[in-house]
Amino acid sequence: MPESFGNTEHMLEPGVICDGCNNYFARKVEKPILDSLYFKERRFNAVVPNKRGHVVPLDGFHLESGTRIQVYADPGGGISVGAHPDADEARLIKTLLGQSKGTLIFPVATSPEERVLARFVGKIGIEVMASRLVQAGKSHEELVDEPALEELRNFVRRGGGPRQWSVARRQLYSPDTVFSDGDEHYVLLHEYELLLRPIDKANDLYACYISLVLFGEEFVLNMSGPALDGFEAWRASATD
Repeated sequence: MPESFGNTEHMLEPGVICDGCNNYFARKVEKPILDSLYFKERRFNAVVPNKRGHVVPLDGFHLESGTRIQVYADPGGGISVGAHPDADEARLIKTLLGQSKGTLIFPVATSPEERVLARFVGKIGIEVMASRLVQAGKSHEELVDEPALEELRNFVRRGGGPRQWSVARRQLYSPDTVFSDGDEHYVLLHEYELLLRPIDKANDLYACYISLVLFGEEFVLNMSGPALDGFEAWRASATD
């Protein structure tokens, strides 16, 4: 899980992913998600800093001065507005001093393209599986030779395989929901789990799904193949 999603605990041990692959994933799989307005907005609202310790600002527009602006969130509390680095700050200030009110306009965030999202969720799924193997005292190398994951590995690592890999989505709780554990109160930025759906219990055959929750929104991907056939019905019956 990227640190820019507030993750400081769930890290793979050194050597589980080679440096070359790690750099590739950071540039080609994680960056498009982190740079998307959809998740920038959610990180901003939750005041989650990036790896450099800064909360990424949101771009907007001050209507009366015709100036691009940026809104900054302070981890200590509070929001400030300033001119975009490429904008005319003097014009913005002059307009603000001459008016008692104004209008700020912000773009509407749309969801990342599904293929980009699927590669990211699939990457998390493989890493979660590797982590579980290490925790169980087994080698993560088992994943390298596992034929059931070959299609997903190729899709995540190279962008090969099917044009689309389905991702089921639903909002489980509001991003600002406060959870309690005794005297401790906290906001849950992310969580994940591996889900196993029985296909043929007699032969120990299961479909494996990664359930990733970011800011209260769940993303589910089938690690065994690009389709989600039967998943929704199975989940509904499992929760009845």
